[in-house]
Formats: sequence, C-alpha cells, structure tokens
Amino acid sequence: MDEETDTVYVAAQIQVEDWETYREEYMPKTFERITAHGGEVLIATEEAEELEGEWDGNWTVLIEFPSETTAHEFMQDDEYVEVMSARHEASAWSDVAMFPKFSG
Repeated sequence: MDEETDTVYVAAQIQVEDWETYREEYMPKTFERITAHGGEVLIATEEAEELEGEWDGNWTVLIEFPSETTAHEFMQDDEYVEVMSARHEASAWSDVAMFPKFSG
C-alpha cells in the first residue's frame, strides 16, 4: 500500500450514551476536520441490520480518505484531538480502525 496515494477507510463502532454532547460538541467539529483533510463520511448511522452475529454499538461511522497519510493527519489534527475528549465523555466505548481499499 502506498500511504501517499491509496484510498483508506476509517471505521468506528461507538456506544454513545450522551447523545446531546455527542451531537453538539463532537460531531460538528469532527465533520469539519474530516472534510479539511480530504475525507468523506460514507456512513454515519444508528441503524444497522444484523445479518450475522452481533453488531455492537449504537453508532457506526465509515469515512473514506484519499490516503493513509491524510487519515493520520486527521487523527492527529490539533482541533480534532481537542474535540475527541467529547466523544470519550459521551460514549461508553469506541473502536476505531483503518483499512486499505480492496484492490483484488
């Protein structure tokens, strides 16, 4: 994978407990910073139809970034790091991972 040019996806499963804090303090600045780093939110939803097994969390997010570099720049963005504490406060837990685009 070329970290400068290959599309990557950042996925998050979150158990939000305080929706007011999450929606008002975390989401607006986060979506702004994602866009600033060339990212696009593909999925942000409470709805998941379980097809097999159990889908943990009540909020799922999938973000596309143009490269591994831009995804890391977003995650380390000072303004995002500052607002990330609101997600931690509003959630019982959150799992975030990065995946390369399939190039079968």
